[in-house]
Amino acid sequence: MAATTERDIAPFEIGKVRAPIVSRGKSNQQLVRAGALGVGVQVVSSDSGETNLHSHPGMDSAWMVLNGQAKFYTVNDRLLGELGKNEIISIPAGAPYWFEAEGSDPLVILHITSRDPSHQGGTRIDYTPRDVGGENRVRDLTGEIFEG
Repeated sequence: MAATTERDIAPFEIGKVRAPIVSRGKSNQQLVRAGALGVGVQVVSSDSGETNLHSHPGMDSAWMVLNGQAKFYTVNDRLLGELGKNEIISIPAGAPYWFEAEGSDPLVILHITSRDPSHQGGTRIDYTPRDVGGENRVRDLTGEIFEG
């Protein structure tokens, strides 16, 4: 049955990309959330990224490059793809992956997720330590903002 009154309709959210640029590490900006759907933006310095192999059980995701370049990998560092501006990759729930920024420009990447509400247990499995390739949770902000 379709919603017919404003009270029957779930709240809408509107977001705007205003992500802090980093010179080291990465920054995250949550944009909107609705039920199982989540949308956010990460800004990754040229020497950082999701530096360890990991997966997200119960969560499908897609990553779309808004600025810069990214390389995505899976098990045994097998290259999945090199993405430039406006290119996207889907990551099925539970699939191991990691990515890194490429080039000298900061990577600005849109992250779209869909969570399985029936999933029980953790939301992340790390296959290698989170500090492999550098501690990407430490960040230095430049004071600049990426607006899209």
